[in-house]
Amino acid sequence: MSAADSGNTVAITNQLNLTLTVYNTTSASPPTDPPSTEQSSYYPVYTKIATIAANATQNVVVPDALARLVICRGDNDFPITVYVPPIMGGGALTVANSDLPACQTAWSFYQTYVSQPYAPLALQFTELLLDDSNLLTLNDQISTFLSQNGYAGCDYFHFSIVAYWATNSLWAWPGSYYCYQPDNNPSEFVLPTVPVGQLVIANGTASYTPTGGAAVPLAFANSVLSSSGATSSSGILLTAVLRNLTWEGKPSENAMCFTGKNAGASFIAQPYADPPIPWWAVAYDMAYTGFLGVQIAMTVDMAVHVLSGIKNGIQYLAGKASDFISSVRSKFEGIGEDADPVASLGDPVEPINVDVDVDVDVDIDTDTDTDEDTDVDVDIDVDIDVDDDVFAIIDVDVDVDVDIDVDNVVDTVDVTDVDTDVDIDTDVNVEPGAITSLLQKVGNWIMTKGLPALVENLAIMAAFQGAQTLLNVWKNAAQKDLQNLSPQQSTGLGLLVNYLLNEKNSVSTRWTTVADYVQQAAPSAVNQQTLLSSVLMTKNADADNAQAAWRWSSSDESDAVRAMGKYTSADQQYQAYQALAAYTYKGQVLPVKVACGVAMKYTALLS
Repeated sequence: MSAADSGNTVAITNQLNLTLTVYNTTSASPPTDPPSTEQSSYYPVYTKIATIAANATQNVVVPDALARLVICRGDNDFPITVYVPPIMGGGALTVANSDLPACQTAWSFYQTYVSQPYAPLALQFTELLLDDSNLLTLNDQISTFLSQNGYAGCDYFHFSIVAYWATNSLWAWPGSYYCYQPDNNPSEFVLPTVPVGQLVIANGTASYTPTGGAAVPLAFANSVLSSSGATSSSGILLTAVLRNLTWEGKPSENAMCFTGKNAGASFIAQPYADPPIPWWAVAYDMAYTGFLGVQIAMTVDMAVHVLSGIKNGIQYLAGKASDFISSVRSKFEGIGEDADPVASLGDPVEPINVDVDVDVDVDIDTDTDTDEDTDVDVDIDVDIDVDDDVFAIIDVDVDVDVDIDVDNVVDTVDVTDVDTDVDIDTDVNVEPGAITSLLQKVGNWIMTKGLPALVENLAIMAAFQGAQTLLNVWKNAAQKDLQNLSPQQSTGLGLLVNYLLNEKNSVSTRWTTVADYVQQAAPSAVNQQTLLSSVLMTKNADADNAQAAWRWSSSDESDAVRAMGKYTSADQQYQAYQALAAYTYKGQVLPVKVACGVAMKYTALLS
């Protein structure tokens, strides 16, 4: 590549045996002074300005002084390179065979990143993108990151132009897709078995043909596939979600899927028949951080380019980086309302006794029977205290003082059962990073292992995204973790809490699944405590009634804690939950919230 003064033209030499298409790229809105902090202002707009034949040289007229050219294959628009001509005009570019691998490498990383957003490498990448202090050096940091992590040869700019292609070009996702309309009953998910039509993407175009109906043309822009004029209640409005097929038992495969609405009803499309698992219940939410990362990468690249023509423009935007990132979050939180067909299902999460102490004293009844039996039920006191203090400690106290039964029998045999004082008093030390760590561990486990178990007999009692409400208990202790948390990012935790409260699965099965999570995700003691306390804080009539009705002594509870306490080393902790799954008291399995209390005391042994 060399530069030459040629006015408002760039001499482009195509050394490839294929036609090239040249696009000039600009931001969606002209740059302003001071610059806009809205991400949408910098979304790339591609305008075709030239076609260059194979093995030919052509002078290409650029439309303005501040040009940014993306060179793509003519047959499928796949990007090859990006070129910024000298601002004074002129320039020359040679596109050679050696340019091809860079974007191919970037495409490989893009697919891995978007389909597995909780993988360790993807989390590191997202952290770079979401750090609002990185804007001025993002291109260098991302380029170095890719080079050091197995993707040498491509850089930030290659990733940016590949991301645009993947989210705006139908050439990226050719194929035939089976379409279904799931019946999303929150109390009982039924897998659809009969397709309602076929989606076909071929030769850069897309259409949906309903069974027995006429084809409807669809357009693709910014990861959204839609019919003309589509809204949430009319037409076809689908969000593209690139999925790794681990849940279907094919971890080496990725597949594009679509989820959203058709005439206001839930609608999905996938490249295989008969969905074996309701992936659409959480697919968008679980991929949410990938959507954020891709958008930030593309728009920051464009923002830095267009603001280079405004004095101190880049520095101004860097100073407002948190506002810029917030605008990205806001946009994709809104998309989720259509992309996630179960987002509105389930009751809002209503935490029990958060920030206040509520004592419920339930009747004192004295019944004297002719057989001289006296039943005295005294002071059922359920007290769940969540006290948030400046030392970043959450005290989760569950006190149940219950039931003294004295039976005076005529035959002079006196039987006295005394069940007293179930007292759980565990300090949850939520340090900075603990909430993020929990959500990442739960997310990665669900994406790689957990979803098939969690959707067994799936029922939604509390909205998945409502788990964010539970996490807000720790807002003073984990302010940084929570200040930019979107509801979608709490979905993994919400799914796990729902599973643990789901009466359709046996309590022992639920704790066996938690044992799998602990073994496979290796959560810290605080991660475990935060999960357990989230279950305790979630209002649920069945679980709360079972907890209130439970009768045993402090000594009996200590026996259960000791059964778990045999396994405290990091490689044994999952066995503690297996022991909890098998534990019974007087032949009864422990109700789930009672078991949570036992497990909370067990986790205190891990500190």
